Amino acid sequence: MSKPEWFGLAVLGAGAIFGFVTGGPVGLALSAVCLIVGLVLCVASVALGITRQKPKAHQHSSSVHEKSPVLVLVKEVHARPQHNGKFQEIRDLNQTDLQFEIFVRVWLINDTDQHLGIKLLQLSITKPDGAILLPELVFGDLGGWRFGRLKDEPDSSGVHYLHAAHEHMPELGTSEPLQGGETREGWLHFRTQNITPAQIKNAIIEVSVKDDQDGTHLGCAHGPHHVPGRVWPFQGDHLPAAAEVQHTSRNQAPRPSVS
Repeated sequence: MSKPEWFGLAVLGAGAIFGFVTGGPVGLALSAVCLIVGLVLCVASVALGITRQKPKAHQHSSSVHEKSPVLVLVKEVHARPQHNGKFQEIRDLNQTDLQFEIFVRVWLINDTDQHLGIKLLQLSITKPDGAILLPELVFGDLGGWRFGRLKDEPDSSGVHYLHAAHEHMPELGTSEPLQGGETREGWLHFRTQNITPAQIKNAIIEVSVKDDQDGTHLGCAHGPHHVPGRVWPFQGDHLPAAAEVQHTSRNQAPRPSVS
């Protein structure tokens, strides 16, 4: 109990004693004055305690909703099923004998005026049952992969051709610091197993970026993800096996792509 509350109770008690001893109109008036003063002190003490607690609550709320200085955006995820190092068609969404090459397109935005180096990149996959996987990060091999995209191009006679174009996949750069206000985009390649196609399609995929000031920044993507996706191996000047050219006339519907 605070000092104002003790003092208020003391005034109330003193007023009751003086009123009882003195008696008459004077004692009654003195008791009334003590009663008012004592109640005011007690109420003021409670109000003061509430006021002192409010800044702490406000401070806690601010810390919980504090904006991260580096925004991590996971734009898309493609998971290519493999078996013994070769592409494997999915026979069953629940088969457990597959490994996955996971390709994640990420945006980083430095929302500060400081230069921040990137120390660590980590991917976590949370399965629908709550189990968590930490895939292996594969650096420096994205030159051997291409991202497939269908392009619809008409010729002079009005016939539309669907070209399966293969685009470069630049790796997310981490060697140079992220300048203040800079945005950076790129791909990350991870490898994992012990997960089914159905689980990876609906998993929660989170990219964690740790800067050189030991700050950790997270970006999250919920499913459904692209399984098997549109990332193909690439060698030299040859098109990937899946990048076959298809064509349709203007009145034909294009063949849907699988992603």
